[in-house]
Amino acid sequence: MAADERVVYLISGPMAAGKTTVARLLAGRFERGVHLEGDVFRRKIVSGREEMTPEPSPEALDQLRLRYRLAAAAADEYFEAGFSVAVEDVVAGPLLGEYRTMIRSRPCHVVVLFPSLETLRERDAGRAHAGYGAWTVDGLYEAFEGTPRVGIWLDTTGLTPDETVDEILARTRSCRSPLAVVDYDEAWPAWFDEIAAPLREALEDVGADVEHVGSTAVPGLASKPIIDVDVVVRSAEDVASAIERLRRLGYVYQGDKGIPGREAFMWPPGARRHHLYVVVAGGEPHTAHVRFRDYLRANPEAAARYAALKKELVARHADDPLAYTDAKSEYVRGALG
Repeated sequence: MAADERVVYLISGPMAAGKTTVARLLAGRFERGVHLEGDVFRRKIVSGREEMTPEPSPEALDQLRLRYRLAAAAADEYFEAGFSVAVEDVVAGPLLGEYRTMIRSRPCHVVVLFPSLETLRERDAGRAHAGYGAWTVDGLYEAFEGTPRVGIWLDTTGLTPDETVDEILARTRSCRSPLAVVDYDEAWPAWFDEIAAPLREALEDVGADVEHVGSTAVPGLASKPIIDVDVVVRSAEDVASAIERLRRLGYVYQGDKGIPGREAFMWPPGARRHHLYVVVAGGEPHTAHVRFRDYLRANPEAAARYAALKKELVARHADDPLAYTDAKSEYVRGALG
């Protein structure tokens, strides 16, 4: 990875998974790298601290989210100052996707270290310090077993820490490119067909539709040259099956990224760059995607205004993808009324 390419990693996993060692080594691979321990914000509370247990109190959960917000904010500040950051924390359950959304810097990669239970037991037995309060190795392992597979999950049973870092870098290298809005390309529909073919085959038994959405689905509209794809399932009960099939194809699940009802994925290694979302037919995210696409297709003058706005915004926010997306979203909301 280029020394000047900043990136944030959120490294999670159960106790004895090697998070501290791997995060520190990973940060050291960059010319300017920071290893940030999220747990430090828990330890800073000297009175009134509520520890997380297998059955936490509401106050313990509030303090956990506070710790995550503080770590996310610190990661963003280091990133803004020109550092790559490896944030190390214990994050399980639905909070894994939520934590990633708290970190606004991009690219941001979630990596979960998840060796075998037997390996965790052996490593924990050899450690000088105890685990996490009321949590046992087995109990925390079970919590991660039930965690949505957000990000990259690595079975590090047979990997050394350096080999683990090599694998992380290999799986996340070159995921970022400069923002650019280009004139419409007649090849974009064919790109979508290329992407959609294996999806339709893998999702056939789920009964999902695969739709071309976003600006590249509007003939004549300038856009970032990245295809937007909706995998549309029939009901919320089908979402988990769709997620698992996409993971088997090499897609990296990224949670809802702060938009309930829209599950986001990073494209597989070697695939043409595209954004993919799993949505429920008739749900708000699906309806919004289709309505805006069809509105622009039917209104060339509105499409031209939108293209001009995007070119203005990309010039203003070339190094800040989230600021670009936030500003663009205001126009979309206004257009949809």
